[in-house]
Amino acid sequence: MSEQSQISATISVATKERLDRFTESHGLKKNFVVEQALLYFLESRRDLPDEALIPARLVLEDKVFDRIVELIENPPAPTKALRELMRGQGR
Repeated sequence: MSEQSQISATISVATKERLDRFTESHGLKKNFVVEQALLYFLESRRDLPDEALIPARLVLEDKVFDRIVELIENPPAPTKALRELMRGQGR
Protein backbone atom coordinates (compact mmCIF):
# COMPACT_ATOMS: atom_id res chain seq x y z
CA MET A 1 0.00 0.00 0.00
CA SER A 2 1.21 3.51 -0.85
CA GLU A 3 2.51 5.89 1.82
CA GLN A 4 0.75 8.88 0.28
CA SER A 5 -2.02 11.22 1.33
CA GLN A 6 -4.04 13.74 -0.63
CA ILE A 7 -4.49 17.36 0.39
CA SER A 8 -6.70 20.11 -0.97
CA ALA A 9 -5.85 23.80 -1.23
CA THR A 10 -7.46 26.79 -2.86
CA ILE A 11 -5.03 28.96 -4.85
CA SER A 12 -5.43 31.91 -7.19
CA VAL A 13 -6.09 31.37 -10.87
CA ALA A 14 -2.82 33.15 -11.65
CA THR A 15 -0.83 30.78 -9.43
CA LYS A 16 -2.54 27.75 -10.95
CA GLU A 17 -1.70 28.99 -14.45
CA ARG A 18 1.94 29.53 -13.45
CA LEU A 19 2.09 26.03 -11.98
CA ASP A 20 0.55 24.57 -15.14
CA ARG A 21 3.03 26.37 -17.40
CA PHE A 22 5.99 25.45 -15.21
CA THR A 23 5.17 21.76 -14.93
CA GLU A 24 4.39 21.46 -18.62
CA SER A 25 7.54 23.25 -19.75
CA HIS A 26 9.75 21.17 -17.43
CA GLY A 27 7.99 17.85 -17.91
CA LEU A 28 7.16 17.51 -14.23
CA LYS A 29 4.11 16.26 -12.37
CA LYS A 30 2.21 18.84 -10.33
CA ASN A 31 2.22 16.53 -7.31
CA PHE A 32 6.03 16.46 -7.33
CA VAL A 33 6.37 20.25 -7.65
CA VAL A 34 3.82 20.96 -4.91
CA GLU A 35 5.38 18.46 -2.50
CA GLN A 36 8.89 19.81 -3.13
CA ALA A 37 7.67 23.40 -2.64
CA LEU A 38 6.00 22.45 0.65
CA LEU A 39 9.11 20.65 1.87
CA TYR A 40 11.34 23.63 1.02
CA PHE A 41 8.91 26.00 2.73
CA LEU A 42 8.66 23.88 5.87
CA GLU A 43 12.43 23.43 6.01
CA SER A 44 13.04 27.18 5.67
CA ARG A 45 10.52 27.91 8.43
CA ARG A 46 12.35 25.46 10.67
CA ASP A 47 15.82 26.86 9.92
CA LEU A 48 15.13 30.60 9.73
CA PRO A 49 13.79 32.90 12.43
CA ASP A 50 10.38 34.43 11.74
CA GLU A 51 11.85 37.89 11.21
CA ALA A 52 13.96 36.59 8.29
CA LEU A 53 10.87 35.83 6.24
CA ILE A 54 9.20 38.66 4.38
CA PRO A 55 5.46 38.34 3.85
CA ALA A 56 4.43 37.73 0.26
CA ARG A 57 2.01 40.64 0.49
CA LEU A 58 2.39 43.96 2.24
CA VAL A 59 -0.58 46.24 2.86
CA LEU A 60 0.26 49.93 2.78
CA GLU A 61 -1.74 53.07 3.26
CA ASP A 62 -2.07 55.08 0.04
CA LYS A 63 0.14 57.86 1.38
CA VAL A 64 2.95 55.45 2.27
CA PHE A 65 2.66 53.66 -1.08
CA ASP A 66 2.88 56.99 -2.94
CA ARG A 67 6.01 57.89 -0.95
CA ILE A 68 7.67 54.58 -1.84
CA VAL A 69 6.84 55.07 -5.53
CA GLU A 70 8.31 58.58 -5.36
CA LEU A 71 11.53 57.29 -3.78
CA ILE A 72 11.86 54.54 -6.39
CA GLU A 73 11.25 56.91 -9.29
CA ASN A 74 13.39 59.71 -7.82
CA PRO A 75 15.93 58.17 -5.46
CA PRO A 76 17.89 60.52 -3.23
CA ALA A 77 21.59 60.99 -3.83
CA PRO A 78 23.71 58.49 -1.90
CA THR A 79 25.03 59.70 1.43
CA LYS A 80 28.70 59.71 2.31
CA ALA A 81 28.10 56.77 4.68
CA LEU A 82 26.43 54.75 1.92
CA ARG A 83 29.26 55.45 -0.54
CA GLU A 84 31.81 54.32 2.06
CA LEU A 85 29.81 51.20 2.85
CA MET A 86 29.57 50.26 -0.83
CA ARG A 87 33.34 50.73 -1.19
CA GLY A 88 33.90 48.35 1.73
CA GLN A 89 35.06 51.15 4.00
CA GLY A 90 32.17 50.90 6.46
CA ARG A 91 32.65 49.90 10.07
